[in-house]
Amino acid sequence: MMKKMLLSVITGSMILAGSTCSATIPADQLVLGGIQYGASISAVESAYGAPRKSEREMESYGEKVEYKYGNTLEFEFLNGKVVRIKADDFSDAKTKAGIGLGMDAAALKKAYGAPDAIHEEDHIYYVAGQQGIGLKFEVKYGKITDIKCGSLF
Repeated sequence: MMKKMLLSVITGSMILAGSTCSATIPADQLVLGGIQYGASISAVESAYGAPRKSEREMESYGEKVEYKYGNTLEFEFLNGKVVRIKADDFSDAKTKAGIGLGMDAAALKKAYGAPDAIHEEDHIYYVAGQQGIGLKFEVKYGKITDIKCGSLF
């Protein structure tokens, strides 16, 4: 009886420890450059004006549109809604938590905790319950050099 109780306590502790270590982020954190994941094309145009370059194509899964602002900020839309935002080079875009390019990678842990995954130079934080959706930070030499928000595929 005592062994079963001890085993139950150990198993429960391991489950709780595993769940508290998860760094999944809430969906409301999917913001980059002041634009929320799922925002409309008109919301992006209101904030940034006309894009420097745009591309539009029909795919089997819907209409895909890409907007580029300079060489540093890109938005990808699917059926009129933001599905991916990318900031690189010299963009001053920041996440909702205030994380931007050039910051120390240590700021990620302060803002979001340990990443859900690290793949080569990418520190990845997923949104709970949404596979493949989240924030991805490329880190080189301890500095954030690229940020992706939304669909990470």
